[in-house]
Amino acid sequence: MTMTLETDEKTRWSAENLGEELELLKRPHFVVLDIETTGLSPQKGGRIIQIAAVRVLNGRIRDTFTTLVNPQLKIPAKITALTGISNEDVANQPTIYHVLPNFYRFIGDAVVVAHNVEFDWDRFLRPAFQKVGIHPNNDTLCTMKLFKKLMPGRGRGGYRLDAMCELLHIPLEHHHQAIDDTVSTAKCLIEFIRRVTPESLEREDKEISVPVLGKITHTPVKVKRVNYWEKKKNKRELFRRLYVRLSTGAEWGTVYFDIPTRTWGNKDFPLPLDFEKVEEAVIRFLGLRSQDDLLHYRN
Repeated sequence: MTMTLETDEKTRWSAENLGEELELLKRPHFVVLDIETTGLSPQKGGRIIQIAAVRVLNGRIRDTFTTLVNPQLKIPAKITALTGISNEDVANQPTIYHVLPNFYRFIGDAVVVAHNVEFDWDRFLRPAFQKVGIHPNNDTLCTMKLFKKLMPGRGRGGYRLDAMCELLHIPLEHHHQAIDDTVSTAKCLIEFIRRVTPESLEREDKEISVPVLGKITHTPVKVKRVNYWEKKKNKRELFRRLYVRLSTGAEWGTVYFDIPTRTWGNKDFPLPLDFEKVEEAVIRFLGLRSQDDLLHYRN
């Protein structure tokens, strides 16, 4: 039987194409997110400059997460014109390596939602998490794909965020500002839940457990080797890093400590890492006392 949901006299929603999405919509805990970037692809130099997210619990927006991110490169003028985010805005902001552990804790066990999950999550955030040793396995829900399944045949451009908000009579102010886009997407998600699985909104607050915050897991490793590396970045600056070879016995890989930014990154180690514990192991391996000593280590 075809399931249709009335919106107004001219619009009918069809839920017959929903599969996994229908089950995900019944969950109580979502984190709706949006990012702004310097480009469309990390492989072509695109970097995250803003992350925003809202927690939706039992059909209500509960709390928010928002931060600017220093991309460590110049923001193109066209991106500043689009987002309103300038080089001056991000100059003293944390890098992505500093931001992501706290953001992961905020996400916790939620279903991750975005209006183009393939861009925000699969292309940018998931690989970025892996570079800081975090391997998230959250279920994801794309409101753009959900919109297409609920209302097929709208044609090219008919599934943009602004089109979805207009159809659902949800305000979209300051489009391409991450927090505003996120709040509007979250309100659209709540409206989808109301129309498709209204029983999900009938839970009493006392029936919903406190969201489980993300816990950074760590694979026990041994430090095998530490090498200093530098390369000229421009006339004034050097790339300076310590590359650390790690082993579990069965798995090998390399991580690095970026000296100018005091941040850790994952080059190719395949398992989850807590870089605070990695740093402690490296300091012990080298016979040093603190991170300050790491800044001056050369071999």
